[in-house]
Amino acid sequence: MLRNFRKAFQGNQTPTAILMMLTLAGMVAYLAPSGRPEAADNVVARVYGHEILKGDWDLATDYIQRSMGEKARTDEGFAYAQRTALGMLVDKAIKEEQAERHHVVVTDQEVREDLVSMLKRYEFFKNADGTLRPLAEIDRILQSSRTSLKELEKQSRERLVQQKLNAQLGSEMPVDEAWINAENRVRNEKISLEAVSLTPDPSTVQDPGDAKLEAYLKASGPRFQQGPRRIIQFVAVDMASFGNTLNPDDAALKAAYESKKAEYSELKASHILFKAKTDEEFAAATEKALKLREELVKGADFAKKAEALSEDPSAKSNKGDLGWFKAGQMVKPFVDAASALKEGELSQPVRTNFGVHIIRLEGRRTKTFDDVKESLRSELAQERFTSRAKEKLAQLRKRTGDHGDLSAAARALNLQLKTSKPLLNDSSAQIEGVPFATMLVNEVFRLKVGDISQVQNAGQAFVVFKVLSELPSAVPPLKEIRAKVLDSWKTEEAKRLLLEHATAQLKGGGLEALGAVQAVADTTIKTYPEAASPSIRKELLTTATGQICAPAWTNDGKLWIGKITVRTPAPDMNFEQRRALLTELQNQLVTKQLDAEVQFLATEGRLRPGFSSLWGRFNGIWVNPNIGPAEQGDQGQ
Repeated sequence: MLRNFRKAFQGNQTPTAILMMLTLAGMVAYLAPSGRPEAADNVVARVYGHEILKGDWDLATDYIQRSMGEKARTDEGFAYAQRTALGMLVDKAIKEEQAERHHVVVTDQEVREDLVSMLKRYEFFKNADGTLRPLAEIDRILQSSRTSLKELEKQSRERLVQQKLNAQLGSEMPVDEAWINAENRVRNEKISLEAVSLTPDPSTVQDPGDAKLEAYLKASGPRFQQGPRRIIQFVAVDMASFGNTLNPDDAALKAAYESKKAEYSELKASHILFKAKTDEEFAAATEKALKLREELVKGADFAKKAEALSEDPSAKSNKGDLGWFKAGQMVKPFVDAASALKEGELSQPVRTNFGVHIIRLEGRRTKTFDDVKESLRSELAQERFTSRAKEKLAQLRKRTGDHGDLSAAARALNLQLKTSKPLLNDSSAQIEGVPFATMLVNEVFRLKVGDISQVQNAGQAFVVFKVLSELPSAVPPLKEIRAKVLDSWKTEEAKRLLLEHATAQLKGGGLEALGAVQAVADTTIKTYPEAASPSIRKELLTTATGQICAPAWTNDGKLWIGKITVRTPAPDMNFEQRRALLTELQNQLVTKQLDAEVQFLATEGRLRPGFSSLWGRFNGIWVNPNIGPAEQGDQGQ
């Protein structure tokens, strides 16, 4: 409903729109803060009216965790997965908004046809006669692989929306005959050339002093303009803060070893797999497994049978040998069956979501206390640090509340309070005493000035901070960015001096006067690496054979000067080739435009987080402040 209001505002000034505005005025009061936690309706974020629900966030987080391996088991790994998942879902919602703004519509019928076409490409979704299995049965197969038909439908719709959007915008992209011909030359015209590349050396340029740098900064100020910067007060607690009190004694280490002993146990097993998905297939696979087991008990060679009969794709190379593995590396029914065997013993048929297995246990081993003592010591010290640091900072946070006096609370708890330099909202952020400051940046800019953060994890430290102030977008004074300005000035000056020197040398001779000449034979402009620079590409297209090209700069900052010695024209294109090239060039323009639009929507939307999610419902991006560690960064709650 709210989304319909926004559409009416954008294109309707009739009495109906006025009535809707009056209705909205009453809703604003309803949406305004009322002292209750915001968005108890399970909404994680609202992106231009598109809701991101906690269930979808959990699924995306789970998917990312499964791709992370061991790192996902830590608090920090889980928080990273949550942040990444939320970012992906927000990007996806932005693209949905983009498609709506371009009035792209995909019907349910189109989705069904696309989905059926996709399913028919896979044999295990089809019956023996080639017809598609019932959708309910296909859904069961998919769910055994931790997906669903509903998820495939969503993916199909997203793919069709993108295809329609690309086709719609592509037809509007201005690609003229001259561009097509030039691109054909770039790809198909053969050239031989000689070239020299020279590298400017900024280290030979002296510091000109503040007066010149001030003038340079003033002349090229926009280059150094920085977005809003924030200054924070913070308390950081790292392992050094606790001295030797984190080190566990031998008694604690032995207790931990006994409690984690299962994690240090490994099994070695071989198996033979008969794949199955449906109940009928499991019945047939079990029958084959029982028959095979009888043969193995009578002395048949397990490795040869695995190589000949196992439907595990790796069986041909490993003959069924799975090597050593821990419990968490295999599905539970498989591990339970293998653990119950004696060395050399064969299992009964074991059913898993892959099919039916016959397992032979080859061995078992457990790491000794001495094997893991040092890694346990480090692990326990880290656990103690995490617990104590969170506890200490939780006390600090309790004293301050959301907007209290952080300095007074820090003094009361004998904690060191520091003030940061102005921080940019990007990956360059650095905070003295916080090695992984970039982990805090999102939260620094999500909070309002005066707000105090929850306990934040910053890699090697835990942090609580207060947003003291925000500096507007501006060119900082020279003293704040002198090193950056000096580097830029030296680079520009070195390039100017090199260009002057090269130009003077060319007047007295050919390319040889500049240095070592590199010859390249029978190449295309597209495959010539330096032609990635638009200026060099232009010189190669326009300079006559035998003439020296005007000096140009490569993308990595080198001065390039070349001469084409042989040019073989590109063959003429037929109609189909011209149409294919036109489509490709249009698609390149579409991709650039869509990427720019997404970036604009992301930037503008985050400038309007709004109050009580109002802008998130209409024309901005709102993230629920109560969703937990992914946004709050609070690992201590």
